[in-house]
Amino acid sequence: MTRQFTRRAFMFFAMGLALLGTQRATLAQAPVDVAKHGKRLAIGVGDSAITVLYLKGTPYEMGYAQGKLCTTEVRYFASQVAPLMLKGLDYTPEKADAVWKLYTKHLRPEYLEELQGMADGAGVSLAEIQRFHAIPDISEWHCSFFAAGGNATMGGSLIQIRALDYETKAGIQKYPALIVSEPSTGVPFVNVGWLGHCGVVSGMNAEGIAMSEIGDDWDKATDNFDGRPLNYVMRDTLQFGKTLEEAVSLVQKGARTTSLLYCISSAKEGKVRALKTSHTQCIVYTPKTLPFPTQKGMVYLSMGMDSAWNGKVGKYLKEAYGKIDVARAKSLMKDLKTGSLHAVVFQPESGDVWVANATNTVMGYDRPYNHLNLKQALADPFFQH
Repeated sequence: MTRQFTRRAFMFFAMGLALLGTQRATLAQAPVDVAKHGKRLAIGVGDSAITVLYLKGTPYEMGYAQGKLCTTEVRYFASQVAPLMLKGLDYTPEKADAVWKLYTKHLRPEYLEELQGMADGAGVSLAEIQRFHAIPDISEWHCSFFAAGGNATMGGSLIQIRALDYETKAGIQKYPALIVSEPSTGVPFVNVGWLGHCGVVSGMNAEGIAMSEIGDDWDKATDNFDGRPLNYVMRDTLQFGKTLEEAVSLVQKGARTTSLLYCISSAKEGKVRALKTSHTQCIVYTPKTLPFPTQKGMVYLSMGMDSAWNGKVGKYLKEAYGKIDVARAKSLMKDLKTGSLHAVVFQPESGDVWVANATNTVMGYDRPYNHLNLKQALADPFFQH
C-alpha cells in the first residue's frame, strides 16, 4: 500500500532520539485559566494506565489547556516522533509544510486556533505541531472495522470496533489518551488517540455517532492533498454530526484527499454504514449493498477493499451473528491479530468505549482494556461550570 510508514523510520527513531536538538521558539503564553479549560486524570493500573483529558471552551482555550497540561507529551510528538516519522516517509519538513498549507484551505478556522493554542501552551513552534498533525494522512495505515446492531448483536445494541494496525516501533504509543472535549460549538466527543493530537482517528460523540477508518489506495490515480486530511474529516464528523445522515453528509460534501474507508454507526437510528472515499468519490454502503457477504444490520472492512482479510473478518462475524457483544468484539481483534497500535470497542447507545494500547513489546489487541463512559465523563463537575 502506498504512503505506508517505512521501516527506515524505525532506524531513524532508534538512532536519532539522542541527536535531536531541544531548542524551541519561546512563545508568549496566552492569558488562559488552564484549570477552567482542562483537567487531567488517569485510569487503569501499571503500564496499562491511560491518561484521560477533559477539555472545554473555545478552540484556543482547549488547545492551550492541552499544551500546558501535557507539555512533555506534546513536545515529545512535535520534536521527536514527527521529525523521525517524516524522515521515514522521505518527507522533509518543508514538504510536510507544503502539504499542510493545502489542508488549511479546507480546515475550519477554529481547528487552526486550537493548534496555535496547543503550541503556545506547550512552548513549541506552530510548524512542529502542524507537521505532526499532517502525518496521519501522509502515511495512512492498514486497519479493520465492523459495526453491527439489531439481530446481529446480543440484545440488539450497536457494537463497533476500530482496530488500528500500525508499526509500534515509532513510539507513537508512548502517551495514549482518551480526550473528552466539549467545544464551544458542536457536539461533545471522545477522541481515542494520544496526547498532543487534536485530530481524530478513532472516536465517538455524545449523540451516539461512532467512527472508524482504514487506509487504502483504491482510487490512487486521483489522490490529492488539496482537501481535508482524514483526521479532520473524522473530527468534523464527530464534532458536528448528530444523526447518521448528517455524519455521512459531512464526509460526502467536504473536500477529501486520498483513498480511504470509513465506518459510521448511529445509536439514534440503530444503523451502520461503510464509506469508500477518495479525492473525487464517496460511495456509501449499507448492509444490503456491501460488496461482501454479510447479514442484516452489519458492515465490515479489513485492510482495504480488495484484501483477503475481508473474508477472515466476514467469516468470524458470520459465526458470531446474533451473539456479537463487547467480549466477542475484543476476541475478534485478538484472534485475528488486528489492532496492533490500538484496539477499540464502541457501544454508542450507552456511551461506552474500551481501548487497549500497545507497548514497545506487546500489540494492542493482546493488552488489557481500559473503559470510559462518555456520558458519565460529561457529567463530571468540570463540565458543569
